[in-house]
Amino acid sequence: MVRRSLLLALAIALTVVPSHPAAAQRTTGRAPARRAPAKPAAPPPNIVIFLADDLGIGEIGPWGQTELLTPNINRLARDGMRLTEVRSSAAVCGPARCSLMTALHNGHCRLDDNDNDYLRTADLTLAERLKAKGYVTGLFGKWGLSWDSQPESWPNAQGFDAFFGFRDQLHAHNYYPEYLISNGDSVKTGNVVPNAGPMGTGRATTRVAYAPDVIGAKAFAWVRANAKKPFFLYWATTLPHINNEGARGQDDGGYEVPSLGGYADKPWPTAKKSYAAQVARLDRDLGHLRALLDSLGVAKNTLIIFLSDNGATMLRGADDGTTTQIGRWFDGTLRYRGFKGDLYDGGLRVPGIAAWPGKIKPGSSSAVRADFTDVHATIVEAAGLKAPVGIDGRSLLPALVGKGAVKTRDVFVWFSPDRNQSAVLFGGWKAVWLRDSLQLFNVTADPGETKDLAPIQPDVARRLTAMRDSADRRPVHPTPPAAR
Repeated sequence: MVRRSLLLALAIALTVVPSHPAAAQRTTGRAPARRAPAKPAAPPPNIVIFLADDLGIGEIGPWGQTELLTPNINRLARDGMRLTEVRSSAAVCGPARCSLMTALHNGHCRLDDNDNDYLRTADLTLAERLKAKGYVTGLFGKWGLSWDSQPESWPNAQGFDAFFGFRDQLHAHNYYPEYLISNGDSVKTGNVVPNAGPMGTGRATTRVAYAPDVIGAKAFAWVRANAKKPFFLYWATTLPHINNEGARGQDDGGYEVPSLGGYADKPWPTAKKSYAAQVARLDRDLGHLRALLDSLGVAKNTLIIFLSDNGATMLRGADDGTTTQIGRWFDGTLRYRGFKGDLYDGGLRVPGIAAWPGKIKPGSSSAVRADFTDVHATIVEAAGLKAPVGIDGRSLLPALVGKGAVKTRDVFVWFSPDRNQSAVLFGGWKAVWLRDSLQLFNVTADPGETKDLAPIQPDVARRLTAMRDSADRRPVHPTPPAAR
């Protein structure tokens, strides 16, 4: 019995594989295979949204513009992808920005008109999503989703680590305001605005600081300070929006600019030259930003998305000075019907450009249909986050990087302003309602929306009406404070 136990122990000992590599080599005659070290995870890309204000799709070089020179926007398009079927989520700025930040169309998000609501703590913004992923987040320029009386709606309460610019969109009309907002504090500029209206509106008589330049300098300083971290820069410039409250009777038509630059000698009205100079400054700012990203060594890992918030301007009010033909000066709508404020495509179609070195093919284009909720979803996926639940947008990332099919939405809806207008886009059909009056267009055959087919296509009209009604979950808007 003792002998059997000794023999069994000896057999077990001879079958044990030594754990030390050297012992293994002595036993087997060769070293064990070594596992290759795991590759470190690629850092998430920096994200930049550069959002123009009222820039028409036809007013930049990538869409055929030749009178307005936009070399930096042109270069961005050459380095990346033109998105030729992007529509804003609204025809005016507030609800468009609400959709961009929340990925909800304006049948679902807080705002369906300018200033008729504000974001709440319960709302989840793009900045909050990215911040949870470890991004540092900065907003420079125009917010437009706050009431001053509601701190929960301010940018710093909605996911932005840093904010400098205009909380309120009326304040943002003034290019020489008496103050700007730095996080939660007012910062004096040295400008003087006699008899300033609500939120500092009006026209300055003493001009010391041009707001887009001050805001741009703050944005550049913030990028320099955060270049070694994943960052989300939302640069929402006010160019080339009109100063509505400072336009009437002015030679510049409300397009306030320090210099006419290369357009000074053009045989145009001063207002037209001023508008052109504003577009030139917008283009210059984009160029300076890209040069900064290059100098910091972060350009190769930065996704830049260039957009405008809505279609070209065609003001009709009493305060539009001599500028009633703004949207026609440079064919800003590419002859699509309507202008800013309209839910025809002239008010909705905007330029879209995406550039991401090594990911997006230079000089490419895509006709995938999208709105701002899809831009939100795309950025979330590009940052490495899971697709959010309960949003209206769908990611376009496969189309941008050329990998896989895009699961786009079949139906796009708009409700603005405050339900006086609504629209539905479904396949080649688009319905537009002016209050309860329906027009129906085949935008494939008739992109200018000139021929109303509602009388001869009643079944299509009924189907799109049902789509609109099912998408409308209008929030109850609060009553604005009397002295907002």
